[in-house]
Amino acid sequence: MDPSPPRIEPLLRALQDSEVRYRRLFEAAQDGILILEADTGQIVDANPFLLEMLGYTREELLGKQLWKIGFFRDRALAEAAFTTLQQKGYIRYEDLPLEAKNGRRREVEFVSNLYEVDHQKVIQCNIRDITDRKLLEAKWQQAQKMEVVGQLAGGVAHDFNNILTSTLLQLSLLLDDPSLPEGTKRSLRQLENEAKRAAGLTRQLLLFSRQHVIGLRPLKLNAVLANLLNMLRRLLSKDVSLEFQAGNNPLWIEADAGMIEQVVTNLCLNAQDAMVPKGGQLTIDARLVKLDAEASRVNLEARPGLFVCLAVTDTGCGMNTATLKRLFEPFFTTKEVGKGTGLGLATVYGITKQHGGWVEVTSQMGKGSTFRVYLPALTKAPLVDSASPILEVKRGEETILLVDDETAIRDMVALGLQLYGYRVLEAASGQDAIQVWDDHAGEIDLLFTDMRMPGGMTGLELFKRFKRTKATLKRVISSGYSEEIVKSQGLIDPGVIFLPKPYDVKALAGTVRNCLDQAGSLRGSNPTG
Repeated sequence: MDPSPPRIEPLLRALQDSEVRYRRLFEAAQDGILILEADTGQIVDANPFLLEMLGYTREELLGKQLWKIGFFRDRALAEAAFTTLQQKGYIRYEDLPLEAKNGRRREVEFVSNLYEVDHQKVIQCNIRDITDRKLLEAKWQQAQKMEVVGQLAGGVAHDFNNILTSTLLQLSLLLDDPSLPEGTKRSLRQLENEAKRAAGLTRQLLLFSRQHVIGLRPLKLNAVLANLLNMLRRLLSKDVSLEFQAGNNPLWIEADAGMIEQVVTNLCLNAQDAMVPKGGQLTIDARLVKLDAEASRVNLEARPGLFVCLAVTDTGCGMNTATLKRLFEPFFTTKEVGKGTGLGLATVYGITKQHGGWVEVTSQMGKGSTFRVYLPALTKAPLVDSASPILEVKRGEETILLVDDETAIRDMVALGLQLYGYRVLEAASGQDAIQVWDDHAGEIDLLFTDMRMPGGMTGLELFKRFKRTKATLKRVISSGYSEEIVKSQGLIDPGVIFLPKPYDVKALAGTVRNCLDQAGSLRGSNPTG
């Protein structure tokens, strides 16, 4: 045979080079690629990425029909898709479940094209692994849901706090009445206890929604846990064995000690419930961990840095996937009616988020669960902080401008302050308060106001307006939305005292007296919580 004409040789070399380049791309692609015979659906080639992703060898796939290989979970769908592909020449799935040889589920984008090679029809399937992306999307959707639930919980708690404030004020005023018989007072004290119990529930809702003011201080977690152990051992049943594991190195965090104790207590009680009726082993572990950027691939809330990991592990019944998805929702519980409020783990979630951390949970049915609470670690031991001053309940004679749109609360606050000797001027809105100020500006010593009022005016705006004409004016602000106010309205400033709802008359009078007597940045105490 004569050698190829000169004009053909460049074309042959180009075709050979093209095949080499295609093969290199095929082998190096970071997506899975399958080549099928178009008439039968038999696999004629598979690239290394696909083989690694699904755990098969090339020999296990070659010559097999696509729908007869185990990685297509829905065989009928695969056969129908192949028929459609033969007819239309193109098919695409945005989200298709595949199954690796070891049984692990993979989520993929699947695109197939029909085309000719050397006058033969072939099908190329491009398979992109989106498992990690789907996992992140699911976690993001869960985080969004928890945020919405948190906002709803905070709104409900705020409204309940207004009701409870009026209730507790009236009860404390009645209990101070010496003319009431002891039997009546006994009933009133029972009502007061129930109201305080309700206040505890709203506080847990606010903790979940991260709308509760917390007192952050440098805290050695080892010491907090060690002090808590004796109480926990008395609290837990005798068939639960409690073990505490922590190194000798101090674990410093910036936290509210009472809230951290509540987190540990709630987790331990939850673990005990999971081990009913046989009991089991409960382990508390605390250690310093350094997380890298890979941590956020597993949990969207995680981030690189130095953290203290507080882990509570039980040998109980474990949880299924459906329970894990709803675990931190307020009022969600797997317990029978009357065996819990469903707020224990929601409170753990809210407190941890308020402290700049997150919670991770692993569980296996029949083998137990582990809750890991991650909190930002302090890199060095802090200086000892001084204790907060104690409020004293004293009488006064100053004039107070009281602004609150809730009539029941305004009436009770006014009455309570008057009983302690104060002169009270009342206003139901910001505009009413401006009119009262114009009439009595020189007489008013303190502005007591709710944060938000009808007409869009806030307590902060009122205070700034009035302070321009009287520099010595003091202010107490009260609301059920604690954290939101502190962060967005700048309450932690010199001369500002915050009184969280609900409160009783003694807390009210003590906070007002403290504000009038001191010029520091303080928060009111609340004996109801």
